[in-house]
Amino acid sequence: MNIQIADNQKEWDSWFFLQKQHNFLQSFEWGEFQKSTGKGVLRLQILDGDSILAQVQGFVHNLGLGMKYVYVPRIKNYETRIMDLVFEYFKEKKYIFVRLEPVEEIQNSKFKIQNTKNRQPQHTLVLNIEKPKEELLEEMHSKTRYNIRLADRKGIVVKREKNIDIFWKLNEETTGRDKFKSHDKNYYAGMLETDMCYQLVAYYEDAPVASNLFIKFGSTFTYLHGTSSNKYRNLMAPYLLQWKGIQFAQELECSFYDFWGIAPPVEESSNTKSTCFHNLCWKIDDPWTGITRFKVGFGGDSTSYPEAMEIPLNFWKYKLYSLVKKLRK
Repeated sequence: MNIQIADNQKEWDSWFFLQKQHNFLQSFEWGEFQKSTGKGVLRLQILDGDSILAQVQGFVHNLGLGMKYVYVPRIKNYETRIMDLVFEYFKEKKYIFVRLEPVEEIQNSKFKIQNTKNRQPQHTLVLNIEKPKEELLEEMHSKTRYNIRLADRKGIVVKREKNIDIFWKLNEETTGRDKFKSHDKNYYAGMLETDMCYQLVAYYEDAPVASNLFIKFGSTFTYLHGTSSNKYRNLMAPYLLQWKGIQFAQELECSFYDFWGIAPPVEESSNTKSTCFHNLCWKIDDPWTGITRFKVGFGGDSTSYPEAMEIPLNFWKYKLYSLVKKLRK
């Protein structure tokens, strides 16, 4: 086996398209977008002769003092020998550690692996949309169907467009109300400029009241960012906006609709104090309770990923990095 740097977008994405589900975080275009924000991008192909065994896209983060690491999100579960070869490559290139968010646990590596916090949502909800619209509606919670029809009846109109000013204004209202962190305006503007990003805007009497950003890669359409106005919340525009997003994904011939992050599911029979809605339970005091309840009403299956992992490649520099990180907390 050997490793080469990949620079052919068609070849890169085509290899991933052969997989069952497609994650945009490993797509060539997402890498180009991250590059435009100032990050370094590494695309590695692991070859056996002329055959591609694996592809790994990572993003370089500089820590100062000559230290840097590679962040690899949503990497597939490749064989241990392949992963160890990748780790060896990063070690030779003087990265002090690799941070992974794998699809499945990596086992039996000769490298030391330790768990850390995930950056991407560890738990998500995926809806199979290879069904007629009537069947998808029937499988929703009755309250979700009601709210979709209420928004339609009250005159909410959804349009497809790319308008960063509308999204940003609604984003400022949303973050101010719900108290969560946001990227800056330039980040979203750059995302909207990519071909893989789509925007839907919900209007009431010509005023924008909600807007969502979506990413399409292969057969998967991902609901990535959502915003809504403080006005007209009783009109339930986000419900109709989500339903229009699902229908749009079907038009684009996608098979899966990924709602992105939800609260960690728990067993209904566990001793954990939980709340349950539409066949899913989660901790009653989870900070993502509201958004989880909203998403779960549309149906879909919960998907959970392992904890993120860090693989130290330079012991002393990694210890220094860990110490500095603790002091900053």
